[in-house]
This record gives sequence, structure tokens and C-alpha cells, in this order.
Amino acid sequence: MINFIKNLFLKPEEEDLLTKLPDSVLLLNPQGSFLWFNDFAQKNLSDIKENFADCYIDDLFENAMDIIVKIANLEKTSIVRTKSSLNKDLFYELSARKTDDGFLVIMRNNTQNYKTLTSILVEHESSKKINRDKNNFLVKLSGEFRTPLQSIIGFSQAILNGLGGEINEKQEKYITIINKNSEEILSLFNKIIDLSMSESNLFEHKFSYFDSVNILNNAIKSNQSEIDAKDLNIITNISSDIKRTIYSDEQLLELILRNIIEIAVQSTDVGDIAIDVKHPELELVNNKGLVPFENASEKSFLMFSIKDMGLGISDAELDTLYEPYAQLDNPNKKNVVRSMSFATIKNLIKMLKGNMWVETEPMQGSTYNIIIPAEKVMQTSNE
Repeated sequence: MINFIKNLFLKPEEEDLLTKLPDSVLLLNPQGSFLWFNDFAQKNLSDIKENFADCYIDDLFENAMDIIVKIANLEKTSIVRTKSSLNKDLFYELSARKTDDGFLVIMRNNTQNYKTLTSILVEHESSKKINRDKNNFLVKLSGEFRTPLQSIIGFSQAILNGLGGEINEKQEKYITIINKNSEEILSLFNKIIDLSMSESNLFEHKFSYFDSVNILNNAIKSNQSEIDAKDLNIITNISSDIKRTIYSDEQLLELILRNIIEIAVQSTDVGDIAIDVKHPELELVNNKGLVPFENASEKSFLMFSIKDMGLGISDAELDTLYEPYAQLDNPNKKNVVRSMSFATIKNLIKMLKGNMWVETEPMQGSTYNIIIPAEKVMQTSNE
């Protein structure tokens, strides 16, 4: 048997490598009994069971032979755990190769790493659950926050409109501040709710056929007051070959476009906001990580590009553009709110199996691009 082990090596100086290898090396017959083992295996396996050599490997580890047979031809590794009856909670990473006599197995004690990784995964899952529960709690309470805020906004506006009678200049000033700040709080709260819902996938998916250009027009109209206040021009360029009717989630797409247009409007003080709608080339679709399905064409995807005329986004800002929690120490409140919107957009686009990226130049503005599938087959595949 030692001669068989030696014959595994071509160079004489490597003949005793297996015996000196700092891993447990075993030779097992097809039934899992021990034919040979190195000194390191002798020491490790004796710690598990004193007379291990008279046993089968399945007496030491759970389902060991099934795992060995499975991975022997796959060039993969797997984790085995000591039998619970041995009162040894140990984990070994093993690899195996089939031989004429059975199986050559190399095992490494990976208990500490495995337990650490398991602990991290458990903690991660617990953290995700806490986050989902937090988001659910916040969403369910959203009405309790919105209703009083909407009342403050409504009544303060009514007073400004003269519903309660004439008010003096100082009263008008104070009520205007109340009204404005209440609207800002409600807007910020709505963004927090949207982010929470997108993080925990709380939006209901309602995929259907609809007119994408109508959805774009609705998103523009929802920002019309801010557009008019800045006297901006919205220039839409819809490709002549556009396939307007697409299969996607109408509510999510409108929310995505509404947020992007809002960001573009907030970033632009003077000039135009250009919106292009077209079918992207399949090469671009591939480059952006979207794998076209079989028989896909350019019309299988839809691309929106929204360009503002702002100051652009710095490289430092781009690094955390989709990470609102990394912005908490940012003294610029607008950047925090913008990052919340971008994070929500990114999460929603993932639900539509699309992608988003931003192109920006200092003093030249930014272009916000999204690609989404436009056909039913993409939304129903791989679910």
C-alpha cells in the first residue's frame, strides 16, 4: 500500500510528501474502511475516536462515504461533520479522488473557520430579519405619520388662502414656514417609506402590458410644479421605432421615472432636461449585466436616458451614490435625500430585472440611464 502511495508521485524527493503533508491523508476501500493513513490523520482521528482504524469512516463522520463518492470526480471540496454520538462537534473539509483500491481522501480540520462562518451567516440572516421587521413596522405605521402631516399642510394652506379670515403679514410669514416645512417633512418621510419598502421587497408585483410613453408622461406631470417653478424645459426624444407597449410593472416603472426626473429637476437650475427613449443594442444590454434570452432582439429591452444640466456628480459622490446610510454624516441634506432616491431606484430596477448607471461630467451635467426588459418572457424566466 505504501508503494501505491509512492507511485502517485513522479519525483523521488516527493515520495514521502503524503506522509509529511500537514493534512489528514487517508486511503479508503470502496466500503469506507481504512487501508492507510498518514501520521497527521493518525493524530487527528485518534482524538475523535481512539480505535478509529478498526471502524468505517461513516462511523466518524455523518454521510462521509456518500459525500466522498459524490465529489471524487468533480474536483470539489465538501464539509463533513463528526457524528453527534461522538460528542465531538468538529468539521472537516475534504477532497477525494477515486483510485484502483478505493478513494484517496485529504481532510483538513476546518472547525473554527466553519463555526465562524456559520455564526456570521446566522447573524446576517438575523440582521436581515430585523431589517425586514423594522421596515414592515415602519410601513404599517406610515398612515399614522402621513395623516397629521397632511392635515397640517392642508389647514395651513387653507389659512393662507383666507379660509379662516384675514391674517396679518407676520402670521402669513409663520404659517408659510409651517406649510413649507411640513411639505418637506412629508416628502422626506415618503422617501423613507419607499426605501424601506424597496429594501424588503414590500411592493406588490403587478406585471402587465401597458404604454411606456404614457407612464413617462405621468412621471413628468408629477414633477410639473417643480419644473414650472424653475422655468425648465423638458425635451423628450422618443425613437420612431419604439415599441410603446411593454410587459413590466407599471407602478414600479412610474415610481422609478418619477424619482429620476425629480433628481434631474433638483440638479438643474437653468436650461433643459432631455429624455431619450429607445431600444438599446444587445451589446450594451450584455455589457450592463443583462443576459438576453433566446431569440431576443433589440426591441426586447427598453432604455430611458434622462440628462440634466447640473454641476455633475463628483467621483467621491458616485462611490456612495446608492448608499444612503453612508451619507448620514454628510452635512449636505440634499445629498442624503438624493442617495435615498437612488437606492430606491436601484432596488426597484432589480425587481424589474433591469439595470441602472449614471454618466456624469463636471459642469456638464449627468445622464441617468436605465434598461429594463420589455417582453413577458424575460419577467417569467428563471423565477
